[in-house]
Order: sequence, then C-alpha cells, then structure tokens
Amino acid sequence: MSTLKLKLNLNHSTVDLSSLKFKEKIEKIKNTPTPRFARYVPDFEKMETLKEKYKDKKNIIVEGNGGAISNFRGIYSALGKISDKNVHLLDTEDPDYIYDLKKKCLSKNTLVILTSKSGTRIQVLANYFALKDYPMLIITEDNKGALNQIRKTKNIDVSFYPETEITDRFTGLTESALTASEIVGIDTKKMIEGGKDMYALCDINSAIENNPALQLALTLDKLEKNGYNELFLSIYSKKLFGFYSLIVQLYHESVCKKEVGQTVYGGEAPENQHHTLQRLISGRKNSLGFFITIKNSAHKEDSRFEVEDNLKNIVCRNITLGKLNSISSAEILSAEFQGTWQDVIDHNIPAIHLEIEELSPYAIGGFMAFFHYFTFYSALLRRVNPCNQPGVEKSKENIFGIIEEIGE
Repeated sequence: MSTLKLKLNLNHSTVDLSSLKFKEKIEKIKNTPTPRFARYVPDFEKMETLKEKYKDKKNIIVEGNGGAISNFRGIYSALGKISDKNVHLLDTEDPDYIYDLKKKCLSKNTLVILTSKSGTRIQVLANYFALKDYPMLIITEDNKGALNQIRKTKNIDVSFYPETEITDRFTGLTESALTASEIVGIDTKKMIEGGKDMYALCDINSAIENNPALQLALTLDKLEKNGYNELFLSIYSKKLFGFYSLIVQLYHESVCKKEVGQTVYGGEAPENQHHTLQRLISGRKNSLGFFITIKNSAHKEDSRFEVEDNLKNIVCRNITLGKLNSISSAEILSAEFQGTWQDVIDHNIPAIHLEIEELSPYAIGGFMAFFHYFTFYSALLRRVNPCNQPGVEKSKENIFGIIEEIGE
C-alpha cells in the first residue's frame, strides 16, 4: 500500500472514540458487506480508446446534474492544470448560458459529453437537443432510458456506467466521471490506485484506530446526538473547493432522511471567514466546524514575496509590513486557517481538521474514496439506506407532469 495522503485530526471534536458505546456501534455494522463502489474496477481499455479517438478536440463540454457532474467537477478542479483542453461544465438548461457556450465552442473542435445514469433526466434530454449538431459521447446505463435509446438510434459513442448497481453519487471512481477525466488528460489509473488503497484502509474490518472514515462517521453521529445538527464545512483551497458540492451531495442524499443527519453549510475559505464564520462563532450553538486544508502547495516557493525597504515600517494591526518579507502566500493561507481554528476552539465549538497532503491523482482518488466510506458509515450508524434518495424523486415526477401539460 502506498503512503497515505490524508490525515484526520479529531483531538478537538469533544468526542472520545475509546468509549465502550462506540465498540458496540461498530459491532452492529460489522457484518455489512463491502459496498459495491469499493469493489468496482473500471474498463481502462475502453476509456483509453475514447481518449485517443477524441484527442484532437480542444473544447470539451461535460454535461450532467448531481452525481453525474459533481464528481468530475471536483476532479477537474483539483487536477485540471495538467490538461491542454478547454473544459466547460454544463449543469443547467439555461438558454443564455448555452448560447454563450455555443459561441465559444464551435462544433468542429468540440466534444460534448452527456452524462446521465438513468438517461431520464429532463435536463440531459434538453441539452441533447440543444447540442445535437456537435460530436457527442454519452455516458449512461445500458437500459431502456431515453438517452440510451437516442444513442442507439443515432449511433453515438457510449461509455457505460457500471453494470453492477452503484448509486450515482458514489460513482466518482467509475466510468461515470473517469471517462471525461481520461479524455482531458488526467491520470485515472493513479486515481484508482489511491482510491483502492483508501478503500482497503477504511474497510469495516480495519481497526478503528486505522480507519479515518469510520472515526469521522462515529464522531459526527455522536455530535448530532449531542445537539450539533449543523456542520460548517470550510475548504482552504480553490482547487479542492471543486469537491464542495460533491461532499454536500454525498452527505445530504446518503444520510439526511427520516429526520436524521446534519445540514452541511459553509464554503470556500478564507472568503467565508468574512461572513459565514460569523454564524459558526456567534450564532446558535448547534454547529460544529469541519476544516479541510492542503499540506503541500505545489507553488509555495513561487509565492514568496519581497517587501520594499520603504514599506517595511508601515503598520498593519499589530505588525509592521517588514514581517511579511520572504513569507509565502501559502504560509499566509495557513495562518488564516490556524487563526480561525484557534478561535473556534477558544469558543468551545467542536472542531475537526482533515488535511490532504497534496493535489495529485493518487491523493485525490484517496480523498474521494474516504468520503464514499465516511458517508456510507454515517448512514448505517443512523439506520438509514445510504443508497436511496426518496426526498428528490417526487420533484422529478412533477417536472415531467408540467412538460406534458405545456408540450404539443
């Protein structure tokens, strides 16, 4: 197993995981079979074939909704620097946005990737017709859904979702998100390697002291029972912030049902320190802090700056600007986190810190796998099904009812 690229600090969570009650909880879920997402192996040969076929396309439009795009959004945000493609995300049927997108991306040098597990989303159908004159690749199940029937009729290239049933939000390390990732030049094999190592580490048979996903799930379950039913999620990295919507989706859809589960809010830091941190520190005392940082910035040394001699004596708060000489932006970002972390602790608010070592394909694969198992365990501990989403299905039915009324 390669070196673990993730570190979880629960020292200030106010929860003691050595309690006998936690051992009893673990025993209750001990016989849970390994989830399908942790056993799946994608078809690399097919993905590499598609990458070769579309290597000359400079513009890639990736369409999707929910899990169909939130996984790729996170991957590309973290690792897209290595790509020579112009990548555009399409998660809406907003006509103004699509008009602008078509103006920027001519069909001759653009590939459109439509992603829908069921192939029955109204958005994916609308965007198929809006972009039907473009070269196209469809990612869907081999089912009776409308999107799969369209690709058969039109002989459109396809990359299938896993044949084994895996709920969409857990498919980030399958063809669902990896096909587009491979096409734009991301090392998906390294991602899978990192994911598999993390899956092995977080398996239910691993000792709790070595299983960060189970540790975090147990901690949040206990904090919810202690009245902390909101979670302030703060991510100190623009590149890693691409995973915010996926983390929220994984937790809300997997855990928040039958009147249990915490509400996740927050956003990108340090920007959210100027507004939403106010809620955590001075608002209702039912919220805990969950902070995510990166240990090693790829451009730390490049970000060091020099303070000119005639500026060194200018005072800002309690320091002179000379104190900033030779400091890097990475060190200032770290100070932003440390100052906030200490403030949260000083206010006796439960605080959790997750640190990812670097932004590499291996580390990102492990990061995604960690959140898969964390939300899976969080649902089991609350005795809800981690793989359904009853709270969103009715709205989808309503949409088609409205379309039927206004259609021809």
